Amino acid sequence: MLTPHLYDPVPTVSQRGTLTAARGPGLLIDWDPADIPDALDRLAEQHPEHFTGPDALPQHPVPFRMRLLDAGAPPPILIHPSVEQAQAGFIREQARGVPMGAGNRNYKDCHAKVEVAVAVSPVSVLSGERNPATLREVAEGLDLPWLRSFVTFQHESPSHAVLRMTRDEQQRALRETNFAVDRATNATGAVADTVATVRRLRELFPGDRGILYAICMNHIHLEPGQAMVTPAGCLHTYVSGQAVVLMSISENSLRVGLTRDYVDTGELQQVLREDQPTPAPLPVIPVDGFQDRIPLWSEDLHLGRAVLDDTEETVQLGRFAIVLSAKGRAEITVGGTTTPVSEGCRVLYLGDPVQARVRGPAQLFIATRR
Repeated sequence: MLTPHLYDPVPTVSQRGTLTAARGPGLLIDWDPADIPDALDRLAEQHPEHFTGPDALPQHPVPFRMRLLDAGAPPPILIHPSVEQAQAGFIREQARGVPMGAGNRNYKDCHAKVEVAVAVSPVSVLSGERNPATLREVAEGLDLPWLRSFVTFQHESPSHAVLRMTRDEQQRALRETNFAVDRATNATGAVADTVATVRRLRELFPGDRGILYAICMNHIHLEPGQAMVTPAGCLHTYVSGQAVVLMSISENSLRVGLTRDYVDTGELQQVLREDQPTPAPLPVIPVDGFQDRIPLWSEDLHLGRAVLDDTEETVQLGRFAIVLSAKGRAEITVGGTTTPVSEGCRVLYLGDPVQARVRGPAQLFIATRR
């Protein structure tokens, strides 16, 4: 675990991370999320001069998680339960005595999870379910009997229909899909997106029914700097590109496809709604010449994106802030202390709100609790 030390002028390196002290305003920690729960209490006890007020260190000072996601290897298709589903599922699994770390445990807590993604490079996202008109366009454009039957009869959503397929039905649908994609030429629009996605996924996940889900899901393309939100109850994964992903704190994720891990089809039938919520773009609001702001799910949370060259700029850090370098290497200075932030790494700031000095070249994301 991380043991904090003040130092001057040489850093003290702990087992997992490095903590530096900014003179006066607060502390910067080279952040490993596993260190945080125990380290926070020790910080407040050992260095009270950096925290003002009895509520300076709440139980969940950083109510989000942030990471750089590289979809060079696409993650599994997931669905996050709603808060009502999470509460009921958690109680059920507790009553059944399912161990918290068991492979068949679906609910680690009672919370829903919202997910915000901001593209660092061009990103392809699968999220939610396509509308009937688009599904019909794909079914006809590729001549897919299994998808045409779902669109024609409409007795349930295509995602539910894929979930209820037998193993033989899944394999037959995959064979039909592979045949259709192999003979596809001059495809455009949604059909072209489907062909490209299937060709990529079948190389990485041959025979996986997640490919069938992918055909039924919205295909969303984000350019660098664009953002979107995936609500609870919405199937989603990332097919290509890099994105910074910010999530509310919850461990509840049910695997659906593109995975060799346990898939609880029975529970998925309860969680997957016939009318999936819809993913939505998020506004990216210019702040000044180098910064943008992206609204989050709570008014007391703030996400900023700063595109830096080697000119020193100033950014605002709240009482609890995570700074992530998504591209390039940056330096962040608080008080008299400068800390490097390598690409893909995060720094946690704890202390009173402060104007920090930053320098690139880099692309920084700053998530702050006000």
